[in-house]
Amino acid sequence: MFGVARSKKKKRGDPPALLAGTSSQYLGERPLPRVLRERALVMVLGPRGSGKSAVARQILSGALVLRGDRLDIEATRAVRRRRWPEELRVAEELVIDGPSFLARRVGVRRLLERLLAERAADGHRTAVVQGADQSALLLADAVEPHMRATVNLRFPQRKGRRRFARRIACELDVPVEIADGLSVDDPWTYLKVIRALHRQKRQG
Repeated sequence: MFGVARSKKKKRGDPPALLAGTSSQYLGERPLPRVLRERALVMVLGPRGSGKSAVARQILSGALVLRGDRLDIEATRAVRRRRWPEELRVAEELVIDGPSFLARRVGVRRLLERLLAERAADGHRTAVVQGADQSALLLADAVEPHMRATVNLRFPQRKGRRRFARRIACELDVPVEIADGLSVDDPWTYLKVIRALHRQKRQG
């Protein structure tokens, strides 16, 4: 599990770190950038299907994950009780995956901001993954700029798409020639390529 390097204190003048790329650049065996291993809050942004959740789990490999129905349930309870469960406040690593509609859920937003601030102050690390809208961005200022980093994910372009299709073809034992000639509808996504190659495999 990646640890937090606390030996070097970040100065308040340090800017927030901004990184970009495809999910494959952050997954696998290569070391993660230092800021992603050090900073208290990591925002993981990008289009649907770009690998945000996988990247967040790679950054915080032993994290407690709060997403989907559980996120909604805990948010509703937190508004009613005006606090989050102790489990979420003290977890060394926490992934909040897909907070949405916070612009009109002011109570939930304020409680999430407080949770992020308290966790950062206590030395705990949190990743926030963009959901159905831009709500994740509303939470960025919950911690000081020098304590956060943002990863903007995108889909690969021509050569990257071909490499991905070839890799999945090899995993499925589908000839790479089929992967090279594969065509999927726009907008291109990883999932569309995987599904298309599964169809090719079923068709023999």
